[in-house]
Amino acid sequence: MKKFYLLTLLLFFTFFTNAQVTVQSVPRNDIKGNSIKKQSKKADFNFDDIIYWVGTGTNEAAFVVQWNDAKNPDALVWGFRWNGTATGEDMLKAIAKTDKRFFTLLYQGTQFGSAVGGLGFDLDGNDTNALFKNGNTTYPLYPVDGIINTTSYDFDDYTAKDADDHWGSGWYSGYWSYWVKDPADTEFGYSGLGASSRQLENGSWDVWNFNPNMESYDISSAFTPVSAYSTQADFTKGYFMVNEEWFGHTNGSVNFIGENDQIHYRVYSEKNNNQAFGATTQFGTIYGDKFYFISKQAADGGDTQYTPGGRLVVANATTMEKIKSFDNIGGGDGRSFVGVTDKLGYIGASNGIYTFDIENLQVGTLISGTGGGSQYAGQIGNMIRTSQYVFAVKQSAGVLIIDPKTNTLVKTISGAYHSIVQAKDGSVWAIQNQKLVNIDPTTFAITEYALSTATQYLGSWGAWNAGSFTYSNQQNVLYWMNSLNAFTSGTKVIKFDVTTKTLVDNFITIPGQEGTYKQIPYGAALRVDPVSDRLILNTTESGYGAHYQKNWIHTYSNTGALLNTKTLNDYYWFPAVTVFPDVTEPVVSSTFPSEINASSAIKIDLKTIVTDADNLSVSILKSIRSNSNTNAISAEINSDEELVLTPQGAGTANIVVSFNSNGKVVDKTLTIISSSLAVNDNAKKINLSIYPNPTTDILNLKTQDKIVEVSVFDSTGKVINTKIVDGKINVSELLKGNYILRITTDKATYQEKFIKK
Repeated sequence: MKKFYLLTLLLFFTFFTNAQVTVQSVPRNDIKGNSIKKQSKKADFNFDDIIYWVGTGTNEAAFVVQWNDAKNPDALVWGFRWNGTATGEDMLKAIAKTDKRFFTLLYQGTQFGSAVGGLGFDLDGNDTNALFKNGNTTYPLYPVDGIINTTSYDFDDYTAKDADDHWGSGWYSGYWSYWVKDPADTEFGYSGLGASSRQLENGSWDVWNFNPNMESYDISSAFTPVSAYSTQADFTKGYFMVNEEWFGHTNGSVNFIGENDQIHYRVYSEKNNNQAFGATTQFGTIYGDKFYFISKQAADGGDTQYTPGGRLVVANATTMEKIKSFDNIGGGDGRSFVGVTDKLGYIGASNGIYTFDIENLQVGTLISGTGGGSQYAGQIGNMIRTSQYVFAVKQSAGVLIIDPKTNTLVKTISGAYHSIVQAKDGSVWAIQNQKLVNIDPTTFAITEYALSTATQYLGSWGAWNAGSFTYSNQQNVLYWMNSLNAFTSGTKVIKFDVTTKTLVDNFITIPGQEGTYKQIPYGAALRVDPVSDRLILNTTESGYGAHYQKNWIHTYSNTGALLNTKTLNDYYWFPAVTVFPDVTEPVVSSTFPSEINASSAIKIDLKTIVTDADNLSVSILKSIRSNSNTNAISAEINSDEELVLTPQGAGTANIVVSFNSNGKVVDKTLTIISSSLAVNDNAKKINLSIYPNPTTDILNLKTQDKIVEVSVFDSTGKVINTKIVDGKINVSELLKGNYILRITTDKATYQEKFIKK
C-alpha cells in the first residue's frame, strides 16, 4: 500500500510538471508546468508609489513589465485609471499610446484575441523606437500609437533598432508570461489567457515577465515606478517641419526637431487628440503667438486615423493647441499666409488673396484685383510683408503689390515669377526661370540679374510648394536650389550676395549622391535659421514608391560646412517647409527718447532704432497707437519711417509708438512738452507786445485786437491759473523760471515766452 501511495504521488507530480501550459490561451507542450507556480505579491510597492498614471476614472490598476535583460531599471510600473469595464489589453494599449517611450509588438485578431509578442522601452532617450524584422535595417518598422502589428506568431524575427533599450520578443526562443493579481488574491497567479480576456478590477495588478531563452524568472523583488512623461517639446528651442503627408492616406502634419536633435513626430496631432490638418499641407508660418497651417484641400478622404482640420488651421505657436480651423477660405484651395498687422492677415489661395481677421478669427473678402485665372493659371504663391507693403506672387500675372492700410492693389509687376523674399538690407527680390529681379520696396523700380542654366530656378506652379528661394537674417545673402529642368531639382545650393551682386553657383552639394538611388530635395527643401544662420536642408530618396519613405534633414553652417544629419522615421512624410519659432520681441534702442521739449517740428528716424533677433529688422512696422493731446502735438510716421512731431499749441502730449515685428508688438511712450505754437499768417501780423520781460510781478499786454483768452503754461506744459485785468497779469506768486503766454484774440492765436525773476 505504501509503494502504491508513493507511486501515485510520483505520477501526480510527473503529470503536474509536464501538464500542458497555455501561453496567452495558446497550448504549449514545450513549456514546463513548474514555470507557472504562484508567486507572492511584492509588499514593498503599493499604488501610492506609482508616479505615471494613464487614463481617467475611479478604478485603478498597476501595469508591470519585467525584461530580465540585465539592463536597469527593470520591472517598470505604470498606473491605469478607468471607469466602467476594461481589459488587460485596454490597459496595455492605453499606456503604449500615451507613453512614447513604451511600445509593443502585437498579433491582433487571433481566435484568442491579441497576442503580445514583444515589449520595449526607451531607456536612454537616444534614437527612436523601431524594430528590424529578419535583420532588414533598410526599412525599420515604427510604432503607430505605440503598436507595431504582425500577422503571425513570428515574434522571434524582431530585434530592436536601439540595442541599448529594453526589448524582449519571442515565441519559441523566449516568450512573455502573464501574471495577474486581483484584490481578493494574496499571490500572483499565472494567466494562461491573453490580455484580451483579462477583466480588470479596481486594485488589479498585471505583470508581463519575459522568459529569454525559455528560462523562467521570478517576479522581481524591486519594482521601479516609471517617471512622468510628456510629449510636449519646448517649441521655442528647435524648428518645425510641416509635412505635406501621403496623399490618399493621411492628412497633413507637423514634426518638431528639438533639443539634442530629438525629433517629435506629429506634434499637433499628439496635442489635439489625433486631429490633423487638411489634405496636402504645403505651407506654415508663425505670426505673433499663432501658427497658421495652410493645406490645399480641406480633407484627405483616405485618412482613417487622423481627423482632418481644413484648409486653414490656427494653433498656439508655443503649445500646438488648436485654436480654430476652416474648411472654406474663400472658395479656393490653400496656398500661403502672411501676417499684415496684429489684427489682419492675408490668405493666399488658388483664386486670389483674402483678408483674415486675426482678432476675431474670421475669413474676410477677396482683395480686388488679386483673383482671376484658373486654379492652375492664376494661383497665389508666396507673400511677404515689408514695412509698408505686401508683395505677393501670382502665377502668370506677376508680383502684386498691396497697400495694407486700405487693402488695395496698387501695382502689378508683370512677369512669370516663382517666388519672392526680402533681404536683410530691405531690398525685395523675386525670381524667374533665369532671372533674379530686384524690386525697390518703395518706388517699385526693378533691376534684373541673369541666371545661367547652372543657377536657374524653375518653379513648381503645377504642383505648388513654397519653394527653396530663401534669405538670411544675419547676412545680406539669398539662397536657392538649382533646377535641372521643370520636373527635376538639382543638387546644388546657390548663394547670392545682395551687397556685391555676386553668385556662388556651388555653395553646397547635397550628400547621398552615390549609388542608384540618390538624395533629392523635396518641397521647399531649404530654409535658414534666423538666429544661428544655419541652413536647414531636407531631402528624400529618388526612385519613387517606397524610396520616398527615406527622409533626411541636413544642417549646414553659413560657410557651407555640413554640421549634422538627422534621419527621420521611415514614412511618406513628403516634407513641405521648415518653420522657425519666433521667440524674441522687437527691442527698441535706448536712443529712443522718453521726453522731448518741442518748440518746432521734430523728426526722429525710426528705421534703425528697433531690431529683432529672429526677424528682419527692416520689415518691422511702426505706427502711432495713440496721442493723448492732439491740440498740443500732431504726430505721424512718414514714408521715410520718420516720426514727425509738430507742435500745435502749448501743452503736454503722450505719444505711444507701436513697433510690430512679425506680430510681436512693443509699445513705447514719448512725452512731448510743446512750448511753441504753429501760427497762421494773420497771427504773425498781430501787433502784440508784452513787458517788462523778464518781470517780477506785473506783465503788461498790448494789442490792437480784442483779447478773447489768455493762458500761462509752466515748462512742463501745466496750465497756471491767471487773470488779465486792464491789460495786466499779476505773476508775482509764480516761481522763478520760464513760462509760455498764449493769447487768443478775435483774429488769431499768439504765443510768447516770458521769464519770472
